[in-house]
Amino acid sequence: MVSSLSRLLTDPNTEFLVAVAGPSSAIGYVQLRYRYSLWVVGSEAQIDDLFVVPAARRSGLGSRLLTAAVTQARARGCRVIGLNTNERNAEALRLYARAGFSAARERWQGGRQLWLEHPITGAD
Repeated sequence: MVSSLSRLLTDPNTEFLVAVAGPSSAIGYVQLRYRYSLWVVGSEAQIDDLFVVPAARRSGLGSRLLTAAVTQARARGCRVIGLNTNERNAEALRLYARAGFSAARERWQGGRQLWLEHPITGAD
């Protein structure tokens, strides 16, 4: 995990926004990834992870981290920002909906956007 974090910290297309409660106390973060997309005809951002320590949850910190992520993506010229979460994570879904995130896509007359995965065996 440490080598993965080191790699991401040096990746110019990855950013971490960290919330702190003091000089050495991180209480939350959001990880952003950036790429150019033919679908949006421009840059897009993806929230890879948003985490708030249990003691700081329900304090508005998650909302502030989402707002900061959108602000940062806008500053980098992104046309859209997206994320994925489990459909059973009701608290996260409420947080994202309040921030304006939706699975519905105008392009497909409101059809839902789905994130599908295929594990690749033998990959490092």
